[in-house]
Amino acid sequence: MDIEVPPIDQASAILGEHYRNYVIIFQDDDDPTSYDISYSDPYSAKGLLEAATKYHNTYLEGGTELDDFEWAELDDEDEEE
Repeated sequence: MDIEVPPIDQASAILGEHYRNYVIIFQDDDDPTSYDISYSDPYSAKGLLEAATKYHNTYLEGGTELDDFEWAELDDEDEEE
């Protein structure tokens, strides 16, 4: 018996193997006014989406993508807490 796994579940499984935090947003061609989302952690998803929105808005306004961002480096000890 062959069970077909939905593509979003396949993508989540692949990303989960390689990345600790991820967000997937997709839109079905049949319903262009709606979307679905999958993420690894709700708190990380919020941060990732806020950073992506800021990055995207800066790009759309003609700014340089990385000039307006402050990237924070985390120590391995900080990540484990």
